[in-house]
Amino acid sequence: MMQARTKKSFRDLWRQRTQVIAVGVTIALGVMLYVATAGAFENLTVSYQQTYDRLAFADLSATGGDPATVAQAALDAGAASAITRTQVDPPMLIDGTKLVGRVVGLPTESHPAVDDVGVIEGSYLDPGATDQVLVERHAADTFGLVPGDTLQVWSASGWQDVTVQGIVESAEYLWPARSRQDVLSDPNAFAVIYASESAVESWAGTSPNEALVLLPDGASDSLRADVTAAMTAASATSVITQLEQPSHATLNEDLQGFDEMSKAFPALFLAAAGVAAWVLLTRRILQERPVIGTMMAAGARRGRVLRHYLGQGVIIGLAGAVVGAALGALANGAITAAYTGALGIPDTVVRTYPWMIGLGLAFGAVVGLLGALGPSVVASRTSPAQAMRPVADASPPGPWSRFVARRRSLPVGLRMALRDVVRSKRRTFATMLGTVLALVLVLASVGMMVSIMDAIDTQFNDVVLSDASVVAQAGTGAQAAIMAVDGVASVEPTFSGAVTVIGPDGSYATALNGFRTDTVMHGFRDSAGNALALPEDGILVGHAMSGLLGVQVGDTVTLSTGAGDTQAVIRGFVDEPMGTSVYASLDTATAALPASSVEQFAITLDDGVDRDAMRATITGLDGVVAYQDQRAILGSVEQYLGLFWAFIGVMILLGTVLALAVMYVTMAVNVVERTGELATLRAAGVPLRRVAGAIATENMLATVLAVPFGLVLGVMAADAFLQTFNDDLFSLSIHWSWWMLPATALGVLLAALISQWPATRQIARVDIAKVVRERAA
Repeated sequence: MMQARTKKSFRDLWRQRTQVIAVGVTIALGVMLYVATAGAFENLTVSYQQTYDRLAFADLSATGGDPATVAQAALDAGAASAITRTQVDPPMLIDGTKLVGRVVGLPTESHPAVDDVGVIEGSYLDPGATDQVLVERHAADTFGLVPGDTLQVWSASGWQDVTVQGIVESAEYLWPARSRQDVLSDPNAFAVIYASESAVESWAGTSPNEALVLLPDGASDSLRADVTAAMTAASATSVITQLEQPSHATLNEDLQGFDEMSKAFPALFLAAAGVAAWVLLTRRILQERPVIGTMMAAGARRGRVLRHYLGQGVIIGLAGAVVGAALGALANGAITAAYTGALGIPDTVVRTYPWMIGLGLAFGAVVGLLGALGPSVVASRTSPAQAMRPVADASPPGPWSRFVARRRSLPVGLRMALRDVVRSKRRTFATMLGTVLALVLVLASVGMMVSIMDAIDTQFNDVVLSDASVVAQAGTGAQAAIMAVDGVASVEPTFSGAVTVIGPDGSYATALNGFRTDTVMHGFRDSAGNALALPEDGILVGHAMSGLLGVQVGDTVTLSTGAGDTQAVIRGFVDEPMGTSVYASLDTATAALPASSVEQFAITLDDGVDRDAMRATITGLDGVVAYQDQRAILGSVEQYLGLFWAFIGVMILLGTVLALAVMYVTMAVNVVERTGELATLRAAGVPLRRVAGAIATENMLATVLAVPFGLVLGVMAADAFLQTFNDDLFSLSIHWSWWMLPATALGVLLAALISQWPATRQIARVDIAKVVRERAA
């Protein structure tokens, strides 16, 4: 049977059901976000791992030295499996499109022990076949390839015609990234195919150049370090871990950002819910002081009073948490499926985690408990005599009140509001706190969205100034032929290749890009946004290398390439939103990189030209083997950020709902606690419009006072969230358009104004006679 105290709790909460529901909604939103996003993160992690395990994704990949010796050294050090293979990036011709693709060697007698492929259409390579290839599914989707189609691969002896034997998925290319510095590219400019190892060696005229290693399940960090050291000692020049592999690093970057947001946003929502609960229960206890005094005078112990009000907080918290956990469990699977579907992850694992639901319920109960703790302790420590005295929330009139009272030119309602803002400090603080939380919630989401949009704009308008890049066979006069194409504005030779930068604190594999020192194809800017000049000698490097390698401007680093090691002086650090590359003059880059049989060009196009037509025209020129449209990369960026936009959109929507709920609670409670005062004014003949106006003016004044604090804290929160995405792949900084902060502040003020409407209805529904009788008693 329900105890009397419990019945009273439910009855009291029912009397303020509108405000209680609003607080419950805030808790439900926080718990729902936690269960949905944290569950989705766990599912995504398991989904990735299932694919990696199924396809034996390499734990370590090495280049340089003798791959067979490196692989044997790894086995001797404790690796479970180790293989060698050949990987090259030759020109390809697919359905009339020229591009620089990637060919990876596979055994034909059986599947490889490391970095296997999963056939999703067609079949695996026939034993001994040298004219068959498997096409990675992203390329198959882009070019519409199916088994039986043909394509051409450039080899040392010319174009090789090959037949598509099957469409495959690969753990190495869940995200089709050519390198860590080229994770977002034109999908028409990159394709991965697999052919027999003997065919690849024959086409490229080379021997195996990679060693791939699989460690035992549950390998310790010490074993991983031992194997890495053994491979390095066996002359491998670069050993990258699974975490550094381009595809995994790109997806992991997105996943980690999702993980951060799956914790930070629910925490923010639950903090707001706790404050709303605190506001509601604080004002309730102030109202019930006479009841508390009566209970304690009748023999009720302080612990019982404490448990009574704590129980109200727990009831609100649990009710909101139950709803939130149920909705979160339903959303969990939808978010997981949407994510894996959007990024094309082969395996989708959807699980419901009971411990996570239990934790969500606990979060809700704790939030309600903490929100009620302060008011409950105050109530339990109040002496019966003190509790039964009239409530004196407002302080005695002071200099400010007297100053305002003398301003007789001001309307009475405004003078009341100005006086009460200072006299009722606790009420003013609660209203300001609600406003601050509302601004933080909205600005945290909006700030991230605007800053990432600004980063994309900077990357494609201030850093990458060319419209396309072209690769052509050397000695074919391609530069003049491209310049002669109608619609091409300018052409510049460029030169780029893979490089490992070695500094005092480590090494970093990236791309070395050579431009003319007076180039108009690329912009170089430092962290302050100032333009940098490309030096005749020395290099510019991405600013992330400063921390990764422990280097400063003026330091000398080693550039390790296929042509050997070269010493170079760092002349400056560039700050680019995407990637961490090395830039040098054409002469410096040409001297550092191995000789190439192809020439590279960056081009700009006339405004308004048909970019598809330009691609077709230029790739049709003699000698041109690849074309990459820089604007097409934006499509990849949008795909990569697609779910991020959706997540941020949902956060803005829920943040707005939460902000309205918090503000509604604070405004409504303000009216409830002043019921007696308002009823007296109404009984004295003051019109409803004037009474409601005075309350609204006071609330809006407190809201306006809180806006500067909310803006500052909101900007700080947005910056903190954005920093979670920063590493060597992305460099993001907070950015605000001039109108964003005023617009957000205006929106919150509008929300506060809208919240006055239900408050006015509460004033209109006050039973004047009943309240006056109670006060007279």
